[in-house]
Amino acid sequence: MAVDGVLKHHTTNHQKMKQKRKRHEAAFKGHVALEAMKGSKTISEIAGEFGIHPGQVADWKKTLAEGLPGVFQKGAPARAEEGFEQARTALQSKIGELTIRVDFLKKNPNNSGCERGCRVGRK
Repeated sequence: MAVDGVLKHHTTNHQKMKQKRKRHEAAFKGHVALEAMKGSKTISEIAGEFGIHPGQVADWKKTLAEGLPGVFQKGAPARAEEGFEQARTALQSKIGELTIRVDFLKKNPNNSGCERGCRVGRK
């Protein structure tokens, strides 16, 4: 009956929506996009082979094509790595500072450095 068909369809869609979204590694995306760039197979064939939606293959292919010129720019990876190292140094410094504070408070729970009425975590 048509009603049963609608209900079954609705239930199936609801079950699909509960599935957790797949997250693919960058290497996997690159491999799929490279296959699409080669042009030896159709996007549908590649999607079927890797078990993903054809639209996703097309998006990854487009992203790869747009990012290719940046691979050959001089200094781009070095600048990115330099920024990463600066951020890492700043974060490591902050971690050290916070570790010292936590250790101090563990050793001196009643001496938080606050005046009367202060609680830990409040200024």
